[in-house]
Amino acid sequence: RTLALATTVLLATPAAATGWDIVATPYFMAPNMDGKMGIRRFDATVDASPSDVFSNLNWGIMGSLEANNGDWGFNLDVNYMNIDATDDDQRLSVNGHQASYTGIVLKRVHRYAWVYAGARYNNLGVDLECQGGCTIPPALRGSDADRSRSKGWVDPLVGFRAELPFNDTLDLTVIADVGGFGAGSKISVNVWPQLGIRIGGSSKAMVGYRIIYVDYESGTGPDRFLYDVATFGPTIGVQFRF
Repeated sequence: RTLALATTVLLATPAAATGWDIVATPYFMAPNMDGKMGIRRFDATVDASPSDVFSNLNWGIMGSLEANNGDWGFNLDVNYMNIDATDDDQRLSVNGHQASYTGIVLKRVHRYAWVYAGARYNNLGVDLECQGGCTIPPALRGSDADRSRSKGWVDPLVGFRAELPFNDTLDLTVIADVGGFGAGSKISVNVWPQLGIRIGGSSKAMVGYRIIYVDYESGTGPDRFLYDVATFGPTIGVQFRF
């Protein structure tokens, strides 16, 4: 009887498409960053805790917006941080941003599962400015333009999303995708389990842990750019369904 029930669940057909729902999920991530960045001949180790990031954060925005009809869906996820840091002797200012914009098309393949495909646009920028008497790293010496770098690239991606209800109040959503494939990054990985806690008829709190890894390198000599960094940390958000 148990085997028959399990087989019935696994072979369940996708939910029939009805009207379109709009799902908005603003969220917050406390990021740790670990890896390596490089510009021209200059490489730097990246080892930042959430307190390091927030102490230098000007502003940021994180959230996703989705429309789905129970069978097909479209999702846009935005993650942007603008950072401003100054060295200990107040002479070297480092300004920059880190952003990713992900657009995907989802297809339900099971009562509790979706597959998706899309693309993620990554954009990183850094600007070094001397306040007086500072030393610019040798790899960045030159004109003002040489001290500013901005790099953007697109990663195709494929993934899946599982939505597993425990009861009327609790559920688990697991998102995982892989991308790059040498078309943009060598490889990019995004894994994000979240526990949903219903707080109203059409809204719920989302608590999770996200891991984002990107290994990207392009150019040689003065055009070289390297970003090989894992960003990971707890997330919290609120999901609204309209």
